Amino acid sequence: MDKPLILSTKKLDAALRERIVHNGLAYLEYDAIHVNPVAFELPAPTDYVIFSSKNAVKTVLKSAYAWANTQVLCVGKQSEELLSKRGIKTMKTAKNMEELVSFIEKIAKNASFLHFCGNRSLALLAEKMTAWKANFKEIVVYDTTLNVKKINAAPDAILFYSPSGVESHTNMNTIGKSSCFCIGETTAKAIPEQPKELVVSENPSIKTLVAKAIQFLKKHQHA
Repeated sequence: MDKPLILSTKKLDAALRERIVHNGLAYLEYDAIHVNPVAFELPAPTDYVIFSSKNAVKTVLKSAYAWANTQVLCVGKQSEELLSKRGIKTMKTAKNMEELVSFIEKIAKNASFLHFCGNRSLALLAEKMTAWKANFKEIVVYDTTLNVKKINAAPDAILFYSPSGVESHTNMNTIGKSSCFCIGETTAKAIPEQPKELVVSENPSIKTLVAKAIQFLKKHQHA
């Protein structure tokens, strides 16, 4: 009997790859997207800075942005942890952009907002800010490009980490009979067809997602 196969749409670190193999599972990986920083001009400080991804945090932390009088809002624990390592405390960390927008709606409308993001970021925040006539600026600090690739295998589980990753993978591949494991509801909603099983990680971390996939496959392997 063949070992159940996990396909990750992002290359994992050695420890996580070994964990999958040591649990008696087969493993395949590729980077469904490529992320590249882009040059940007540092704007004047604002009352609030918003990060919707860890990639934006990584890029901006390399700059000389003045954080002194700025409140920081972000999406995802990974973003929060990266900021924390640089001594930057977040006022609010949301699970997804919908939750963050609900929080921002309660903030005084005369405040100024700056959103550091990628070129494929969700339009939700900008649309809401426009509707509220808020003092809002969006700066693209990295580009996400799709790495479309045909996978000649039928994985039992596919790991997805972003809507862009889903779009890239499903460009040349179908979900078929695969179970899908997603970081966050936004990524899950991007899947164009109903998978055999859909598992969304409440704790948006790669380690947790891998653990859920291992647990699921081992349970069904011996069922």
